[in-house]
Amino acid sequence: MTCIRQIGNVADARRRPVLCMWPILCALLGLLSGCASQGPAEPQLETARGLSPAEADARAEIVRRAPVAYLERVAANCRALQQYTLHFTRHERRGLFRKLHGPEHIQCWFRRRPFSVRMKWLDPDVKYGESVYVEGAAENKVRFVTRWWSPPLVPPPGVNQVNLYTPVAFGEAKHPLTEFGLERLMERTLAELRAAGRDVVITYAGLEELPPGGPRVHHIRLEYPAARYTTPVQELYCHATTDLPAGTILKFASGDIDASYFYTDVDPHVRLTEHDFLLEAERATLRAEQPPPAPARL
Repeated sequence: MTCIRQIGNVADARRRPVLCMWPILCALLGLLSGCASQGPAEPQLETARGLSPAEADARAEIVRRAPVAYLERVAANCRALQQYTLHFTRHERRGLFRKLHGPEHIQCWFRRRPFSVRMKWLDPDVKYGESVYVEGAAENKVRFVTRWWSPPLVPPPGVNQVNLYTPVAFGEAKHPLTEFGLERLMERTLAELRAAGRDVVITYAGLEELPPGGPRVHHIRLEYPAARYTTPVQELYCHATTDLPAGTILKFASGDIDASYFYTDVDPHVRLTEHDFLLEAERATLRAEQPPPAPARL
């Protein structure tokens, strides 16, 4: 059985009248318990109004009491997403000297079927411009472009292709593109929880606001035995309004960061097409190959 520990309750709901909180708590408990029979509700985008203080406190109490059930609900919400765009901020310790790279700011497009991921780096000083992977296309290879040419490590300008695991082997990323996405984050998290069993300690750290001026999130801390895990500490942040992952930090036992991934501006209401999973260089080639329009007849 998973060990659960609480280190604090930001809302301090115990000081409030029980009769005032009880109807809200009951309603939200019913919503959480009914997710298995009704399926995950479509996540709602954060509004300017957000949650009222009473709603936020009631949800925080639910997460504190049943963090694993809450994470299962977050995972179910992720599985319900068929496509989305988001802004991705990444720190990763990689390469021969295990240097912490980042922050990298990346605009991302995701589609479930066929599995497709496109990334566009927004930092002008990063050597990569874009990368894209579409399952079943280009011999299942990653297509990418670079901003400059630096042989032999940086390929020449133009569209290049590599195997999925080549960037991992060369220390350009910790995971292949097939591991990207909100659902994969939650799948990995829950798989580690199940495998650890009684050896994991789950702490609900409270309702927090991600800086700078970010959304309010439920902060859940997962601690694994340092003797068995390279990065035994995971700080997980779930959006308090949408119940989707907002980010995670993986730490060594020393407290140093091995990797961090944060997701903002998640838009699940987009309608992505094959055109969205073309590199800009590929789009330019298509435009150049199209014949000019015929002159209008008088």
